[in-house]
Amino acid sequence: MEVRGVQIAGEMDGICTRCRYLTEPTVASAPALIWVIEPELDLVRRFDPLTVQFFDPINPRIDPTGEFSRMNQSFRYLLLNTESSINWLGPEPETGWMSFVIPHHHCNKTGYRLPETRLEKPKVVGYLGQPEHLHDGEEIKAAVEKMGLEFRSFDTWDLHAYQKIDIGIAWTRRDELRDQTRSNIKLANFAAHGIPSVVCDYESYRAVDKELGGAALIRANLSDFIEGISELATSPDKRQSIHAKARNAEETYSLKSIAEQYRVAIDQARTDAKR
Repeated sequence: MEVRGVQIAGEMDGICTRCRYLTEPTVASAPALIWVIEPELDLVRRFDPLTVQFFDPINPRIDPTGEFSRMNQSFRYLLLNTESSINWLGPEPETGWMSFVIPHHHCNKTGYRLPETRLEKPKVVGYLGQPEHLHDGEEIKAAVEKMGLEFRSFDTWDLHAYQKIDIGIAWTRRDELRDQTRSNIKLANFAAHGIPSVVCDYESYRAVDKELGGAALIRANLSDFIEGISELATSPDKRQSIHAKARNAEETYSLKSIAEQYRVAIDQARTDAKR
């Protein structure tokens, strides 16, 4: 909600609020209403005549109860992390879906960029996020220390920690749902700070890498992932190349640029709704 709700709403001169505080006049005056993660379906039905409504599930999930599928079927318009996310949402509603793939914006508000001195001689391999979202952490830490580098893990909201990382990592074991639907956020943040990184094989990470022309090393298994860290640690040319190619991330994945993609989606949905 902080990234896809509070921050985006602020950039778009909108409001982010709990559904209990929504009123019909407020909804009717809005160009769009975007539900994030957990829509209140009774309110969705009540507000349907008032404005276009989007659903952003953030992370699609497998739900044997069918509740997640019912949520998705209640909307015509969707905001998704990846193209493949559509395959994990269950049956389409009668209206079909009109979906928009919008990446997450980065968190680099200060314009920080990894200094040349630390790019030349990296010391810290770092992860920033929830500990359970870094798989095989102990094995990675041991491998990093054997390379003569320091391994550090930082809390999700310790955003200044990006200034303490010389080589970034993001790793989870292979999982079809996760690999196809999770957001680009960690790679977008590393790239926007100019930090060379090694990341797992997410569809969203491949999209960032393609957009920037080579913004990271992407690896599909643990041994190759650890080898990728070694490759960055020992190759100044590789670090410099990724650092240079990641330069455009600061603008491409800025809050301003991503908010513009929301505006385009809203305009297209409103046009569609008038047909």
